Amino acid sequence: MMWASTKGAYLLTVQPDDFFPNPRREDENFGTMICFHRRYQLGDEHDYSNSDDLIKDLYIKAAGGGDRGEQKYEDLTEKYDVWPLSSQRIQELNQALMSQIEKMYVVLPVYLLDHSGLAMSTTDFNDRWDSGQVGIIFVSNEKIKEEYEVDFIEPVLRLQVEERLKEEVAEYDAYLRGECYCFELYEDGELVHSCGGFTGAFDKAVKDMVEYLPDDCAGMVDDLAETDGMPSMVQTLRKHANIMVDQAAKDHEHQPRQKSINVEH
Repeated sequence: MMWASTKGAYLLTVQPDDFFPNPRREDENFGTMICFHRRYQLGDEHDYSNSDDLIKDLYIKAAGGGDRGEQKYEDLTEKYDVWPLSSQRIQELNQALMSQIEKMYVVLPVYLLDHSGLAMSTTDFNDRWDSGQVGIIFVSNEKIKEEYEVDFIEPVLRLQVEERLKEEVAEYDAYLRGECYCFELYEDGELVHSCGGFTGAFDKAVKDMVEYLPDDCAGMVDDLAETDGMPSMVQTLRKHANIMVDQAAKDHEHQPRQKSINVEH
């Protein structure tokens, strides 16, 4: 699928960016996204066998690390390991673990929707059949302080960090959905500029392209019309070429008249 628009000597085409890399493999991300799914490999690469191992590791690090953290983890889990082990007691244990972890990390849940394609979000999709939490995305207080060059994490900074983690999940969501686009800009039939890696909903992606286009191309993204593929693209190129030829002919016809008028004056 392609989209195209013309303006004067310019032809702008937009199409899906099939070469957009996995942002969790190629980019240097601020957060760490760890996911678990029986069919898909999602998020960052990791060696955790399950979510319990992940939470245990984060808790031990948040509780001081080493033998001290190990002992605190054992003491806490033994406290809740009372028969019969009810779902309520398991939930209380998880809350106690996360309470300690969140003292040393900013953590957000990661949900997956698996229905006619994949989608990801930090908020629940509220689809009991096709969605659920598959992992978390997190960043340590130590890394936050280093990144923002601060000694203390104010609440407003914590909110900024949460938004940054949400943006990373949104970018990965666009990758999973295939919402990645690139453009090519032609002037007088010749390719003069191209760029890819624009993610998100189509309207957002094309608006992000504006700053990469010359001032003479203002408004072209608003006039993009869908084409059916390569045959239609060829037709669009031919149509644009014909328009340019017709305009050149008109300019040529107009030029002698302009000269004669100037002579008479």
